[in-house]
Amino acid sequence: MEDEPEQLRARIDALEAQLKEKQEAHATEMARLKSENYDALEASQTRYQGELAIQHANFKRQIAELRARLEAFDA
Repeated sequence: MEDEPEQLRARIDALEAQLKEKQEAHATEMARLKSENYDALEASQTRYQGELAIQHANFKRQIAELRARLEAFDA
């Protein structure tokens, strides 16, 4: 019976160590996921900015074409 408190303490220590390992593993996994999500978000934003630049260039081209047509009518 006297060994029982020591066994319980040893079991508690083992469980605390296991909990700490799992917390560290979870923190590492969360950091990895956040990094991957950030990279994906950054890539998505870069694609979006590229698409906006293309649309902007297309609108400028269309405006130039319309102005040229308008000038042709004025002439």
